This record gives sequence, structure tokens and C-alpha cells, in this order.
Amino acid sequence: MRLRCLLAVAAVLICAAGVSGQTTEREIYIYRGAPVAQSGISLGGWGSGQAIESSDSTRVLTGSKSIKITTQGLYAGGRIDFAQPVTLFSDGIDPSRYILFVFYFEDVQTIDPAAQNPVYSYEVEPYTIPKVSTVRFVFVSDEGKSVEVEEPTNPLDPEDNWCRVAVPLAKFKSVSENGNEFKLKRLLIFTDLPNTFYLGEIKLVTDKSPIKVDALPSQVVVVYDEVILQAKADGGVASLSYSWDFDASNGIQEELTGPIGRYVYTKGGEYTVTLTVKDVDGIKKPVTVTTKISVNE
Repeated sequence: MRLRCLLAVAAVLICAAGVSGQTTEREIYIYRGAPVAQSGISLGGWGSGQAIESSDSTRVLTGSKSIKITTQGLYAGGRIDFAQPVTLFSDGIDPSRYILFVFYFEDVQTIDPAAQNPVYSYEVEPYTIPKVSTVRFVFVSDEGKSVEVEEPTNPLDPEDNWCRVAVPLAKFKSVSENGNEFKLKRLLIFTDLPNTFYLGEIKLVTDKSPIKVDALPSQVVVVYDEVILQAKADGGVASLSYSWDFDASNGIQEELTGPIGRYVYTKGGEYTVTLTVKDVDGIKKPVTVTTKISVNE
């Protein structure tokens, strides 16, 4: 009987450590589509921007509501205040923890790499991105400390057409040097272009996954044919950047950026294409892949 009690106490202590320690991997929801009155938050604007509650069911991710945000640029947007400050971390910063935002953007554009070159229609895939390219966040603590972060938007998730943007807690290092916690009292959200969009969810998540990049196909072309290559990579919740070099013989240089590599060779020969995929926040290790392009005269 005593042994059972000791084991039970040990189990409780282990569970408690997993919940309160900085290495917890639980998902913690900050906002999940509940009415703002029930969520303990209030909404407003910053400058000429605005945040209001929306009941439009076509713009709801989970729950019954979303937050409609109108911005007029990087310094006029929506404001979210928390009646009870939300603890983002309380025992130092775990670099694998992120604040994940899920947005619905109405102003989007579809990129079709093969639109002008149908020969590649079976090798590259269209994808949809928001016209907004940058989201600016300002996190204000209950002590008045603030952290400003700008993150790029990402392609829409083809399964639900929502865009996911993650802010690493590592960005809070400057305010945690003299303290090990950050309790979020106010959140401001802006975009680089005047825009109206919807916030469906905010949560704290753990992501320890490395960047993974698919192999690039080799190609045989003739001079002045356009080469099109599409980077397919997975960085977990991290936003990724893509850098292309189309001739390794003269050193690896950034000749093009973005997930699509396009190039025209004017001389015959064997060329090595190098793709480097990075985490824009510099937390995850970059990955480089190469392929061969044979160019016939």
C-alpha cells in the first residue's frame, strides 16, 4: 500500500514538472474562436486600424467566431487586450516554442510556375499566397515591456485555405535577460499593405522538427531553354527562405530567391544548381540540396 502511494506521488510530481517546466510540449490555446466575452479579451484599434469580433461562418476556423482585423500598414492595425495576462513563458525561453497565428486572407494570388511554359505543367505545382507579404506583431507584457516582430506570410494551407504564421519565443530574448517570464497583456497586429483579414486561432506550440527538402530533379535542356525548378520543403511551423545558385563552378552565390528557380543557360555544358533553404528566424539549421543540369548546344 505504501509503495502504491509513493508511486502515485511520484507520478503527480512528474506530470507537474511536465506542465510547469520550460520544456513542456503541450499546445496551449490563447484564442480559439470563442466569443470574446467568454475569452476574457477586448478588441480595438491602433491608429486607423481596427479589430472587431466576426460571426461570418465562412471565416471561422474553430469555435463560432473569429477576429476581423483591418490594417492600414505596418503601424495601424488591430488591438487585442487580455483581462488576465497570458503567460508565454515562466521559466526562461525554450527555443523550440512558438506562438502560432492562423489567418484567413481574402486578398490572395495564385502562382502557377508553368503558366508561361506548359512543358513543366507536370513537374511544378501552383500554390496560393496572400498579397500581404509581412505581418508585424507587437507583444506588450503586464510590466509594460514590448517585443516587436515582423514575420513573412506563408502559402495558404491547401487543406483549409488558412495561412499560418509562427513567432518563435526566441524573439523575446531581449526582454528576458533580466527576467525569466513574459505575461502577455496586449497584442497589436499589422500588415505591410492595407488589408482586411481574419484571425481564427492563436496557440503556443512546440516544434523541434528539422528542415527537410525534397531532392531536385536533374534535367537535360538545350541553350536558351528555360529551366524551372520548384523547391519543396518542410520546416514545421517555421517560415522558410529559398536561395538559388545556378552554376557552382564560380562559387555559390544567391542568384534568385523564392520557392521557384528559373534560369536560362546561354552556353552548353554541365551545371550544378544549388538550393539553400533557411529558417528566416535563424533557429533551425539550413539545408542545401543540389542537382545537375545538362545543357546541349
